[in-house]
Amino acid sequence: IPKCAGISLVRSLFGDFDCGHTNLRRYQIMFAPAEFNRYFKFTIVRNPYDRLVSAFLFLKGGGVNEKDKQWAEKNLSSYDTFDAFAKEGLGRRNIRRALHFRPQSNFICVRKHRPGLDFIGYYENLQADFAFISRRLGMNASLVESNRNVSREKDYRQYYTDASRKIVADFYADDLRILGYNFDNSDLPARLAKRGSDGRICR
Repeated sequence: IPKCAGISLVRSLFGDFDCGHTNLRRYQIMFAPAEFNRYFKFTIVRNPYDRLVSAFLFLKGGGVNEKDKQWAEKNLSSYDTFDAFAKEGLGRRNIRRALHFRPQSNFICVRKHRPGLDFIGYYENLQADFAFISRRLGMNASLVESNRNVSREKDYRQYYTDASRKIVADFYADDLRILGYNFDNSDLPARLAKRGSDGRICR
């Protein structure tokens, strides 16, 4: 999922390997049902409010390649602040469909808005969840941080007004409901406690 430490995760586990940002349905097509069911399926998710700020600043800063830069110049150049982007930009179809702003639920759900994964790690608990993933894969890997957004100057919560917070809550309503996030991450301990001893989310 874009802006959820995916590059760090992949490079730490598999080296310089680019798997891209792919949704779970794509893997259902790529593999036979028995293989898909047998494989350990995992991802990292992030507070939607935080992820949106990160994606906006990342793309405004040029992204990682010329394609990102050109897209941002075309679609984000008119927004000087994150607040203006949240209030005016999220309603535009081309922005709503952009990979970096696409809801996380679109990547991980396979039917009835339910995640089809064995393990969902949290960006806010990244070190511990990466360690679990590494052990589950029978590896002894260390997390190597990559692609950090250096343009952020403050905590994501400080980028919001009451109005932009409500807009983002509506836009990412499925993510907030399915992943259990609230604005300030105060419910993270409760979410972590709901996971079973094997790391699975208890439903």
